Amino acid sequence: MLNPISVLQNKFIVPDYSAKTVSNPIKSTGLQSDVFVRSTANISFTSVDDTKEGRAIRELGGVPCPYTGVPIINGKEVSHLNKKTLSGTAQESVALLKPFEDRMQPVEKQVFGIIERLSKKNPKKDLRQVLDLVRPEHLENIKNHEVNVLNKMSEVKINDEKDSDKVFNLLYESKGIIDKQDANYIFRRRRFMEKLEGITSTMKEQDKAQQLKDMAEELPRAHDTVSSFIVKFTQKDPNTKKEKESWQIGQALVASSVGSIEHIRCRHPKDGSEPGANNISNYIYASKAANSLRGNMPLPQWIEKHPEVKGYMQQYMDGVIEKINNKQAMKGFRAYPVVVAKTLEKESNGMIKLDTSKLKVSKQEVNEALIKYGFKHGSDKNYRKTPETISGRFSMVA
Repeated sequence: MLNPISVLQNKFIVPDYSAKTVSNPIKSTGLQSDVFVRSTANISFTSVDDTKEGRAIRELGGVPCPYTGVPIINGKEVSHLNKKTLSGTAQESVALLKPFEDRMQPVEKQVFGIIERLSKKNPKKDLRQVLDLVRPEHLENIKNHEVNVLNKMSEVKINDEKDSDKVFNLLYESKGIIDKQDANYIFRRRRFMEKLEGITSTMKEQDKAQQLKDMAEELPRAHDTVSSFIVKFTQKDPNTKKEKESWQIGQALVASSVGSIEHIRCRHPKDGSEPGANNISNYIYASKAANSLRGNMPLPQWIEKHPEVKGYMQQYMDGVIEKINNKQAMKGFRAYPVVVAKTLEKESNGMIKLDTSKLKVSKQEVNEALIKYGFKHGSDKNYRKTPETISGRFSMVA
């Protein structure tokens, strides 16, 4: 029998979803949010970690994100960006958001630029209304992107007939949803990924299963492209059927850059290994978007997918050290860069080795921190002669 997936190749036959005999193939099953893309509209600008260590980490607002290099926004800075302040005209909202433009993530920054230009031509419209003006072209971009990904997946030759049929049906149904997509009937990325996982987890050819999952990761999310962001925030919520409001768009433009406490070694590692420590030696301050994207992925795997992280980590550390040296942050945890550098080196399997030589902290303070968090310093030759400065080269306790 011919493999239906390979027969499809780059062309799908679109089912007629207007026919009464055809039901919605991906009917909502009670998911709590729009799963086409990650939602940040109802973001909370406070950290869940309110410990002394957590508060110290949150003083690092403004340092480069260790995952993206974009300066982090402290949650307190944007606490005034709420439903009341962002529900006016787009021009009024642009004025409030403008101070954060340089710290927005790349996609959000581009969307902000579009909004700023459109608001000048449409001074009476709010954020949602100005984005509605460009929705059609961006919706078409997204549909083409999604179809191209599904078409590539259809080219994977699956030998087992049952597995092939399951994949074929999922791709066929999904293409129909994309083709019909409107404000009330949308393609949900996460729902698709869940269905795909249900199929691939039992496939006989696990190499093909992994290939399909890797391809599916290319499906766009709200913060991947300008078009996906605009489509996300100009469509109805699939559960409430309500349209996004202007203030939600405004918050989403900065929410991705708001800082959050990230565990270097995950609290619940994806590979099922030992959980990471819940203390400052295992904390970095990362943007919410990057934190969410990494999820529970082990650090070495994350670095392999994003090798630029190695450079961003040094930028992050340089920013932290500057704040500590200027007594602007980390009071009571001034040796933080040293212990975190050692944690990063260990958890990255040596792929990340940071220079902390500019940190101005006494040897005694460093030694106490190393002992407290399970490290010890090497020989005295690893220290600078200046007693208040350390080089950051230490060996771990076995």
